[in-house]
Amino acid sequence: MNIEEISAKLSWLPPSAARFIEKRMKKIPAVKKMIAEENAKTIQVLEHSSKPYANKFEKHYSLPSSGISREIILDEITTMSNLESGRWKDGYVSGGIYHGDAEHIEFLNKVYALQSQSNPLHSDLFPSASKFEAEVISMVAHLHGKGKESHSKDVCGAITSGGTESILCAMKSYRDRAREERGITEPEMVVPVTAHAAFDKACQYFGIKQVKIPITADYKVDVQAAKRAINNNTIVIVGSAPTFPHGIIDPIKELSDLALKHNIGFHTDCCLGGFVLPFAEKLGYNIPMVDFRLPGVTSMSVDTHKYGYAAKGTSVVLYRDEELRHYQFFTCTDWPGGLYFSPTLAGSRPGALSASCWASLLTMGEEGYLRATKSIFETAAKIKEGVKAIPDVKILGEPDWILAFASDTVNIYEVLDLMGKKNWNLNGLHKPACFHIALTLRHTQPGVAERFISDLKECVAYVKANPGSKEGLAPVYGVAAALPFRGMISDILKSYLDVIYKV
Repeated sequence: MNIEEISAKLSWLPPSAARFIEKRMKKIPAVKKMIAEENAKTIQVLEHSSKPYANKFEKHYSLPSSGISREIILDEITTMSNLESGRWKDGYVSGGIYHGDAEHIEFLNKVYALQSQSNPLHSDLFPSASKFEAEVISMVAHLHGKGKESHSKDVCGAITSGGTESILCAMKSYRDRAREERGITEPEMVVPVTAHAAFDKACQYFGIKQVKIPITADYKVDVQAAKRAINNNTIVIVGSAPTFPHGIIDPIKELSDLALKHNIGFHTDCCLGGFVLPFAEKLGYNIPMVDFRLPGVTSMSVDTHKYGYAAKGTSVVLYRDEELRHYQFFTCTDWPGGLYFSPTLAGSRPGALSASCWASLLTMGEEGYLRATKSIFETAAKIKEGVKAIPDVKILGEPDWILAFASDTVNIYEVLDLMGKKNWNLNGLHKPACFHIALTLRHTQPGVAERFISDLKECVAYVKANPGSKEGLAPVYGVAAALPFRGMISDILKSYLDVIYKV
């Protein structure tokens, strides 16, 4: 019996039972051997995709005896950059690069160069960093309801390195507040199954029990399930605007009302939507309220390095008031090194990223974001209309600009593999089996939407006529989606991380 056959026989198991059986099966020599072989096969596929430069450039295992010339180093980096930029410049990549215009990138690079030595940890030495960060936070806060209602006048926040850190900071704040103010020592988080994995990471890092709630047929979180999940240890409820997998906006109002009623926190994960939804609303699209205008929303995460078009490495975590934000801050008052304090998880941070973020927001302005949002939504509408004419594939739910594709008749992962061979870089997902494209300004270029529809139609037709591919990542996705032994999948992912750090 192989892994696929075991998966088929045990796929009905609940997670707790699967974990119980997995621990015992791993002790059986024949099963251990089978798992090791499966791991090795999977890692070989993943290593091939993650190490394309293995034989193209010199490897450096230790410091060179004497420094290599700057010209040689710059030439090598330029070569790699040119190899990598073609796909995203032409609009073949889901998300990843959100703006990508050469002039915009050049502008941000100039700002970064001017501020390359800046460090917000030393605010006395670099007061410009304080100016940039305070103004970015204020601009983002006003985008999301600050001052629009009497209860939203004190919205504040902090700059982080990305959406994951924003989420980690917020969840830590809720944990610490609950412990301090309510004596909760076994905190719980009510989170949809579609919420970002950063919430799983927060639970693992900070000792919070995660209570996952299901989604309904329209891929939105089940509000009644959320209601049933609340207990005396619940410290926060989470909703997404939109979800990463399917691009669906959760019923934020209903969830935040529930949190308000029970006097617990509510976090809107708006990492993807933070610089899209406010402008889509202004453009007249049917966008529900998801921000601090709702009295139950107590924190938000908004990524400036996505649709805010800043350089990679900045996000904003927002709080309803300074009192809640104080639980995020770290202070150390009795260290021999002096008084130490920092607002987020990091100590030293690149002030140049905050400067380029500030510059991006200012150079785009409201008009720039409105134009960008309009173009993205129009491109999404074109693709959604085109997919209607493709048999055997469907879009899940009713998303706005992050479109997930599934099929009841063909192996969607085989379609994903074929799209990869046509140079598309898309996101494979599971539960259910599907893949998505997060549309960006790169996809609004002339002809890109038409090319995507044409390639998708061709790939679906080919898979239907030639099913059962054993090549590429399709078998890997298939096993990962079906295997009830999540510990085994976790082991494979850890091995993959080892491969990434392998010279």
